[in-house]
Amino acid sequence: MVLDAVGELLLHCRLEDISMSGIARKAGMSKRTLYTIFASREELLGATFARIGQRIFRPLAPDERDLPLAERLDKLLTVNEVPQFEQGAVEVLRAVIAEAPVHPGIARQWDAEGRGALISYISAELANAAQSGEATLHEMSATDAAELLVDMVMGETLHELLVPNARVLEPCLAREDKQMRRRRAVRVFLEGVRVR
Repeated sequence: MVLDAVGELLLHCRLEDISMSGIARKAGMSKRTLYTIFASREELLGATFARIGQRIFRPLAPDERDLPLAERLDKLLTVNEVPQFEQGAVEVLRAVIAEAPVHPGIARQWDAEGRGALISYISAELANAAQSGEATLHEMSATDAAELLVDMVMGETLHELLVPNARVLEPCLAREDKQMRRRRAVRVFLEGVRVR
């Protein structure tokens, strides 16, 4: 209930404007009760971003583990659930970065549960593929190879942070664009790790 309230607030408020009082009001409880659940705003926002990250990317289901590597990677790199505040995701990221010096836990949680979790899922698949002879990592660690693939698929976020609205697409076009980029990146990456 509390995390849902924060998600709702992220739709309409800047991160820096979200306070424990506002969260408590939105969740229908007292601020004192909220502090019995979460010791600080940093802890609460960290938990919110962890929850969002777990919904965006997920590990493979048992029935997906026998798919070819290209399909396994495609599934891992597919966004499963778009956050409520998708249109303002870059703004939220910008705010998390701005708050990082004061509240480093929020930034660490955002990174660990989003990109970090995705890299760990892909790293495990690449390690398994290398061990089974399905791929060769050319003296790279599975984690380094996973980071390379994630960077290829996700692109350069810094540009979006520095140049607001640099490339605004309709939501359906943006999804198609991301899907095409993901598939191309996986294809190029797999050509590089193909066993010759």
